[in-house]
Amino acid sequence: MIAAFFGFLFAFSLLPGREPLCMKFARRVSGGLVPEGAEEYCRKLTWIWVFACFGAAAMGVMSVFGSKWWCLSYLAVPGLLFAEKLYRNRRFKVVFHTSGSTGGPKTIVKPFERLAKEVVFHSARWRGLEGKPVLLATIHPDHMYGTLWRKLLPKLLGWECDPEIIVSPESLVAKMAAAKSVFLVTTPSFLSRFCAYASQYEVPRNCVEIITSGALLKDETSASAKAVFGVEPLQIYGSTETGGIASRRGGGVWEVFPAVKISSDGGRLRVKSPYSTPTAYTLGDGVEIIDQTHFRLLGRMDRLVKINEERVNLAEMEEAVCKLGFKEAALAVIEGERGPMLGLMVAGEKIPPLKMREMLGGIFPKGTIPKKFRFVDELPRNSQGKVVAQEVKNAFAL
Repeated sequence: MIAAFFGFLFAFSLLPGREPLCMKFARRVSGGLVPEGAEEYCRKLTWIWVFACFGAAAMGVMSVFGSKWWCLSYLAVPGLLFAEKLYRNRRFKVVFHTSGSTGGPKTIVKPFERLAKEVVFHSARWRGLEGKPVLLATIHPDHMYGTLWRKLLPKLLGWECDPEIIVSPESLVAKMAAAKSVFLVTTPSFLSRFCAYASQYEVPRNCVEIITSGALLKDETSASAKAVFGVEPLQIYGSTETGGIASRRGGGVWEVFPAVKISSDGGRLRVKSPYSTPTAYTLGDGVEIIDQTHFRLLGRMDRLVKINEERVNLAEMEEAVCKLGFKEAALAVIEGERGPMLGLMVAGEKIPPLKMREMLGGIFPKGTIPKKFRFVDELPRNSQGKVVAQEVKNAFAL
């Protein structure tokens, strides 16, 4: 009788002018965010449940007459749920290509429902905003960062998203001036460039939030952005594989998102998350875990290299080079006649190699001073604002 009752409910929802019951359920569990094609899929799925429920009811009737096949009805519901979930994850998936900033690009396939869970979580933070800000972005919509924040978040919250990818300070200022309030999604590299020339513009103070991700935001850039926009950027830490992991404003420790579990795997950050792969995933970043809700990043483990028997942290050395007066710096391990050596690319005025080595002698351990140099206007970056390590390395092969 119970199976027949649910069968009638599913069938009733398929009448003209009504929404299929499976569609209602999908909207409820996803917070209202469903992928393209979900309507037709849910209508077909509702029909399947109609036949499944009435089939189970028929088996129940057969049991009255002594049939032993009625016990299969106990397997029908969990079996159908399991099979449908497997098919749904294959049917509604999103394919991303990682930036390849630290290695070769990878293809990552994610079920839509994992993205929906992450967007629903983030949206709760801004549902209480008065009015609906215009979302402006400097990022490409096809990367996961762009898909989450440019496509799905404004769709879920009913915000307007400007379709143009902002590439210049002038464009951002003009669009901010034309809007009542602005929600800015950007990268650390864009913020750094914008703040360096912000004094040349009359920047409206109508930014309600700034989201940045893709690379670490320097403390001085975070402070400059707060002074320029009146809002300190919210940094999101994560990866295409894991989704969002934690956030912070300013420097210091990261606060882990509630649904995410963290641990240390040989000094590297290990993550178990509903936004990630089904199993735990180990990242390439070194970590100091303070507690289960806070951690401190120690830099990428693959940036700890050995040159002439000396261990060098490339990230720390790049920061030290910038303190000498260079705008940006990137190191690469290259092959020399006597083994691995360092090549240094800097954004700034060209300096003779001998003088460069003299300048670097005070900060690099003995035997690790870079042997080759490249001077550029800007470091090679991808659309997410990350320095592309392979392009830096390739520059020394020329």
